[in-house]
Amino acid sequence: MKKTMVAMRHGQTVFNERKRVQGWTDSPLTPLGIEQARYSKKYIDSLGLDFDHAYSSTSERCCDTMEILTDMPYTVAYF
Repeated sequence: MKKTMVAMRHGQTVFNERKRVQGWTDSPLTPLGIEQARYSKKYIDSLGLDFDHAYSSTSERCCDTMEILTDMPYTVAYF
């Protein structure tokens, strides 16, 4: 059985926009970051993949991106 893994980064954040390092500090998605996540969802949906698991880091920016990408439950993992 073939398995496919899709990995992606969160959308743009306020700190990205201000050219600040965020590391463990959380920064919310910007309107552009939300649009980037929506665009990524359209692309991933076009691939026709059937996902059986979804994972996100604990940061709000990553969870917000994941919630735009999918309606399925996901696991919050400490990476």
